[in-house]
Amino acid sequence: MSSAPSPHEESPEELLDSVTTLRRRARAARQAYWFPLLLFGVLTAAAAPLYVESTEPAALRATPDNPPLTGLGGDFLERSAALGWYWLAALVGGYLLSLAWYRRHGRRAGVQTPTRAYVVAGIAGTLVGLVLPVVLEFLLFNTAAPVSDGTRWLTGPLLGAANRGMLPHLVIALGLAVLAHLERSRRLWLVVGLHTAVLVAVNAWFQVADLQPGDLHRFSFMLAALLPVPVLLIGGGVALAATRQQHNGYA
Repeated sequence: MSSAPSPHEESPEELLDSVTTLRRRARAARQAYWFPLLLFGVLTAAAAPLYVESTEPAALRATPDNPPLTGLGGDFLERSAALGWYWLAALVGGYLLSLAWYRRHGRRAGVQTPTRAYVVAGIAGTLVGLVLPVVLEFLLFNTAAPVSDGTRWLTGPLLGAANRGMLPHLVIALGLAVLAHLERSRRLWLVVGLHTAVLVAVNAWFQVADLQPGDLHRFSFMLAALLPVPVLLIGGGVALAATRQQHNGYA
């Protein structure tokens, strides 16, 4: 006699669907990347006053006696030392605060994204940002012509971004890219892609524009630094709304 399946038993297809649904819910429950997006968006916006020049600056002005921390603050900027200290504290503190947030969220949700690689990438990127301008200047100005000419396509744009105080933005983009991989989130990858595209576009404009004395005004560097902020804030806001909607749907 053939035994028919009990009405309470699930077929293999139904079991597979159930497992897939549980995985999807677990992944949605562990994702909390809205917090780093909003956090670094706010930290970047808060740095805006330090990018404002008090007087009309000459295009591509440099001050050779800047302290080492201007690797994060920008060698072209009047308040480069203050920016350097600000970004050192903001980046390290931001990544450590993100780590604490994910651990707290993991305890509440019962499932946690492993974020150690994200924090390591962010803090390591911050430390690299401190010394990178020195290395770039050495490659560009103190090496043999074949070396400097062969690396100018990379060292020139990177050094320009560093001198404008944009290296912290690249450190943020690096950390978010690692987080997107850990979260396996296409939405976060989209935010990272848009954020990076804005950074590339801003720095490419400075690189290719034939700037003359008087072309830049006292708010030029501030506007360049603020352009990526809407991407982070809007992306974080959308992610927060989606998280709340999913939570209400599963409640």
